[in-house]
Amino acid sequence: MNLFRSFQGKLLLFFLLVDMVMVGALVATVSRGAHWALETASREHLLELAHFASGGIDEQLRLRWTAAQSLASNPFMTNSVIDTLGRSDYLEPLMQRLSLPGESDLWLLDFKGRVIARNGQSESVGSFAQAPWWSKVASGEPQALVVSEGRGARVLFAFPVVYQKHTEGALVARFDLSFVRGGAARQGIEVVLLDGEVPLTGHLSEQVIGELRSLSSAPGRRNTALIDGMYYLVVPVEGFAQEHGFGWSLVLSVPAEHISGPVEVLRQRMIQGGVGMAVVLILLIFWRTRLLMRPLQQLQVSMRRIIDGGDLNERIQVRTGDELDAIADTFNLMLERLAHRGAELERSREHLSLLAQITSSSPNAILMVGVEGWVLVCNEAAEKLFGWPRLELLGTSFQERMVPEASRELITGLLARAGSGETVEAELSLVTQQAGVIPVHLALSRILDAAGQVQGHVCIARDLREVQRLRESLVQSEKMAAVGTLVAGLSHELNNPLGVILGFAQAQLMRPTLDNASRTAFTLIETHTQRCARLVRTLLDFSRRSGPARERIEVGRMLERVQELAIGQAQRGEVQLKIIEPPADLPGLEANVPEMESALLNLVGNALDATPPGGTVSMGAHVIPAGNEMELFVTDTGSGMAPDVRQRMFDPFFTTKPVGQGTGLGLSITRSIVESHGGRIDVETALGAGTTVRLWFPLAPVQPTEVSA
Repeated sequence: MNLFRSFQGKLLLFFLLVDMVMVGALVATVSRGAHWALETASREHLLELAHFASGGIDEQLRLRWTAAQSLASNPFMTNSVIDTLGRSDYLEPLMQRLSLPGESDLWLLDFKGRVIARNGQSESVGSFAQAPWWSKVASGEPQALVVSEGRGARVLFAFPVVYQKHTEGALVARFDLSFVRGGAARQGIEVVLLDGEVPLTGHLSEQVIGELRSLSSAPGRRNTALIDGMYYLVVPVEGFAQEHGFGWSLVLSVPAEHISGPVEVLRQRMIQGGVGMAVVLILLIFWRTRLLMRPLQQLQVSMRRIIDGGDLNERIQVRTGDELDAIADTFNLMLERLAHRGAELERSREHLSLLAQITSSSPNAILMVGVEGWVLVCNEAAEKLFGWPRLELLGTSFQERMVPEASRELITGLLARAGSGETVEAELSLVTQQAGVIPVHLALSRILDAAGQVQGHVCIARDLREVQRLRESLVQSEKMAAVGTLVAGLSHELNNPLGVILGFAQAQLMRPTLDNASRTAFTLIETHTQRCARLVRTLLDFSRRSGPARERIEVGRMLERVQELAIGQAQRGEVQLKIIEPPADLPGLEANVPEMESALLNLVGNALDATPPGGTVSMGAHVIPAGNEMELFVTDTGSGMAPDVRQRMFDPFFTTKPVGQGTGLGLSITRSIVESHGGRIDVETALGAGTTVRLWFPLAPVQPTEVSA
């Protein structure tokens, strides 16, 4: 097996296969030609024999017909039929001595079909008057037909014996068909005479007769067949038989081996000659390839030494003066260039390793997108930012997976600009698996191959969510600082006139002579002035971010107090204001009571304003054990808020109410109060679905008295 794996063995195998194919093709071609020639010659020979046999049958039939006809017209026969007196004395001996060609039987009949005399070979028959042919013979028509008897099929001729144009009797001659075989049988060829599909001479099986049925005996049509190792030829018998309505056919058969035998001998001799030629050719190829393989083996040893040693400075020394010498020189040149390329590859590998480390350690998401839009490379930061595993990202469409549909046209334009060589940067939104759509800073640049063709783009994405939060916080801080400054100045300016008004009202109330109407008016002025003063102090606290003194409050009682204060507004708006019953063991909160009530009152007032008549505003509280917090909530069935309104609802002086009905400070003061208590606020709203505002506050520490209780 090792021999056929080598170059020498492959050459030997190749030429051996070529030789076998050529010998096989030659044997097949010559055998087919010889077989066709022998078959044609045999068919022609059989056809000649068949025509010869057919002519012999015709000649024999005509000879017998003429002889029988002459005998029937002999005057002696006529007189014998007419003269009934004393004819037995001379007729019987005469009939015993009469004979026709071949084995024949003769009968002489009178005008009624009775047998008058016969020759010694024919069997004794009393009358032929019932024979189907007798009526025609009696009317003067000679008859020729085939009769089948126990001894086989025979030909029967019947001639009328006529006297003065009247049929006085008949001569009947019957012949066997032994003359059919003729010379064909002497050449070893079987001859069978068929009358339609009935063998008259010889024997054919029903299977052979059935298959010969498809052959045509007409000239120029297919009339040969190979059946069960026998070659059959069918030809019609013409001449006398055809003239007298005999549908005879001759079937000549010869064993097929008479045709294929010489061809098989020729094939065997050609195969033996081809094998001998193949052996000689293999020996010549083996001797020549050994001379060819020596320099190749030297070349292999040198190459193996270079591979094992790894020394690219070694050179192959082969001097043959032919193509192998040129191969060795080319291989040496290749080694020189490999050494040079190896050094360059090592430098490139170090450079690529450095780039890979930089890419993998980058905090920004880096993607390589092909010209068709598929993600080809991504780093670990891209996995973390977008939330999909690296294997799931690779091979996906960048635009379909990570770009919102509204931004795809923008991304397409940015990629086109980057493809022209421009470095493109933009702030936009991309899709992530967990966080949905997030803002990012995207930088795009193209990647070129060695030929300067664009191979794709590098996309560097930086998460801007924290930056956006910082920006919003900074803007909010600046807004609150400005509002605080404004409120502080405004509060100081309002304190002076409010103090004058309050002092004047209190001085008037101290007068004993003041009538009741005036006292009521000054009392109302004092009450509202004190309320304005409290509002100014609240604004001062908002601007200073300083928390007043706090105390422990009961949340349920605080909710009832807020309901009492807002119930009038609820009744005027035909809105149901209810408290979701808090748990009985609801703990207290450390808070400033006026501030907390003011914050809840602001939320309830806004909910009542947003709820149409027949709606409901609910408020309640419960403990969140997981976070050690208490949640207060206010829920309405109002119209809800649009996203742009939701985004600005805590901005100072922002309001959706008509002019003169709101200052825009309620929610900003509420958030300031909640945050000053260490809590947080969240709003759930949608247009047409109502609004829920949730406040979370840390639970107050348990008092010792509560523990003892």
